[in-house]
Amino acid sequence: MVAVAQSQDLPAVTDEPERLRVLMHTEGTYPFVVGGVTTWCDLLVRGLPHIDWDVFALTGGNLATSAVELPPNARMAGHVLLWGADASVGRYRRERRSRVRTSLAAELVRGLLGWSTDPLDVVPALVWCRQNPRAIVPSFRDEGTWDRYVSELADVLGEQHEQIGPTPPLDLNRAIQLYQTLSWVARTAAAPTPAADVSLVTADGWSAVPAAVDKALAGTGVVLAEHGIYVREAYLASIRSVDSPAAAFVKTRLARGFTRLTYAIADVVAPVAAANAPWEEALGAQADAIVTIPNGVPTPADPAPPPLNRTVVSVGRLDPLKDVITMLRVAAAVRDRVPDVTFRHYGPVPEGQEEYAGTCRRMHEHLGLDGCFHFMGPTREPSMVVRDADVVLMTSISEGFPMSVLEALSQGRPVVTTNVGGVLDAMLGAGMTAPPGDVTGLADAVTTLLKDPGLSARLGRRGHARVRRLFGQERCLEGYDMLLHSFAPHITSAPHISPAVDGVTP
Repeated sequence: MVAVAQSQDLPAVTDEPERLRVLMHTEGTYPFVVGGVTTWCDLLVRGLPHIDWDVFALTGGNLATSAVELPPNARMAGHVLLWGADASVGRYRRERRSRVRTSLAAELVRGLLGWSTDPLDVVPALVWCRQNPRAIVPSFRDEGTWDRYVSELADVLGEQHEQIGPTPPLDLNRAIQLYQTLSWVARTAAAPTPAADVSLVTADGWSAVPAAVDKALAGTGVVLAEHGIYVREAYLASIRSVDSPAAAFVKTRLARGFTRLTYAIADVVAPVAAANAPWEEALGAQADAIVTIPNGVPTPADPAPPPLNRTVVSVGRLDPLKDVITMLRVAAAVRDRVPDVTFRHYGPVPEGQEEYAGTCRRMHEHLGLDGCFHFMGPTREPSMVVRDADVVLMTSISEGFPMSVLEALSQGRPVVTTNVGGVLDAMLGAGMTAPPGDVTGLADAVTTLLKDPGLSARLGRRGHARVRRLFGQERCLEGYDMLLHSFAPHITSAPHISPAVDGVTP
């Protein structure tokens, strides 16, 4: 006799195909802060509408209002404020008698700041945080936790290795600040995340923490979509900062720990430029796991002719990595040779960079650039603003594969840029480069293009053709569509990728 299943046990009959669900982990970007990474995230989410996207965002300060409206195929799955007035831990205070883990802070400081530690050794502590969220605060308030942390921190500071320079001493205040930071790491690990077919981590930093827990608990595959090298940018920022040696040590060593953890958990590391690979392999990424997928922009139509009014446009946030100070010095040098030149800089002041923005404005005043160099604020139409340029300028000291360069080339505008990251991959033969910080070289290039419209036009045409041939957004979208669906082969990917979608600008 054959038993017949009851109707309530039968799966629902539907004509809708199963859809891939991707959990996108962001850090200080999408959808709360406009910028190049946010532009890329929005491109991916809107350009792959057959995928359901859950966005899990980490931000600092009090960012609570989205700068970008999510499309129908995306939803907010979580938002963790790492610090600031709203980063409360009140929901954990009710169960102070919960079982504590006095080794928690010691495990985190060893796993994330230790030089030779296996980066995966920190994962059990992160998993415990997810499973025992109400015990985190009691653990960090336990005297035994502090004692074990101090002992472990002393061991980390005393490590000897040929690649380690002199370790600065950490006073009590700095040790307390690091202890607080580790509690934020624990709270990030504890935040619940929805089930997904694959995690897409958009920075090899804090955003890897919840992805590491999901992989350990549910086996969720991890793809790292890498723009800039997180630890490299931390090193560069520390060189230019006024932080004490102890503060710089903590920031750079923590960035290294996050980066090594991300590479250790990633099934695929997908940099936007092949130039990232040496750093990735040196920090633990497997060579056969690295798959370069360059950024893309909407396939451009025939570009409008340049205005020929000696206008130079730049697009990017006011951030030390963008080196706006060098940009201002370049503007002053060009003005001395081309008196009627106009510079327009579009970009926001990120939270935490108000002091740097103030330094830029003081330098602007010192160089007497009023009437020549204009801070235009953020823009949501990068293609429109670069279209108004004769030359597009970028002075960054670190980049992955900059969207601003692709957007300029797509509009047929020649680019003068520092030779960083994957810049040459993008604009080879379509502009001029100089080393980071080379005011004379950058100013010479801008002056040459302003004074020779014929050369400028030829380079612009080459750039436009190069984007159409190599960097249309369809190529980027197809690469990620295939990569993400490879983690769920039973789910069919889209037969084609939708054409141009509206992006978000830095």
